Amino acid sequence: MKSKSLQSSALLIIDMQRYFLESKAPAFLDPPDELIPNVIKLVGAFREAKRPIIFTRHAHKKGGSTGQMGNWWGDELPYEGDKFSELVKGLPVEEADIILTKTKYSAFEETELDIALKREGIDTVVICGVMTNLCVETTARHAFMKDFNVIIIDDACATKSEDYHRASILNLSYGFAHIEKTKEIIEKLQAVTKG
Repeated sequence: MKSKSLQSSALLIIDMQRYFLESKAPAFLDPPDELIPNVIKLVGAFREAKRPIIFTRHAHKKGGSTGQMGNWWGDELPYEGDKFSELVKGLPVEEADIILTKTKYSAFEETELDIALKREGIDTVVICGVMTNLCVETTARHAFMKDFNVIIIDDACATKSEDYHRASILNLSYGFAHIEKTKEIIEKLQAVTKG
């Protein structure tokens, strides 16, 4: 991955919601301790570099069709208006950030994400969040198919088990995404910004 591509990058934070990250939530992941702090560090670095920051949240309309998501997960999905559909407390969201609601694994499917990225001249998406093997991986593959450079931040993603996480990272690294750590990508972004 060329550091230069970070000049036209955006940070895409997938589904950092109470639904996955609060202990009493229906889909609690019991994430690694560094997940939220690393996401916060990434937000700070991208904000300092004046690069776009996009948060996604997964939420269905009550009474609406949930499609295959409903067939697979039943009634355990997050719904609009439920407290668990909200982003987890402590994320430094600002008014200029985009918050995108999605109903599929991919943040590109049936949303305005592609349009928003192209409007900003973005060619590289730096992806973090949850779940590595579902929404993160599907979004990364979809981004690749739409001709974006894709970077996954290994230590700023999480899922239900380390085995699922590692399997996704391994598969994505083979033909879809560059894999980085939080510290590495922040250093590269700072070097590009200063350089």
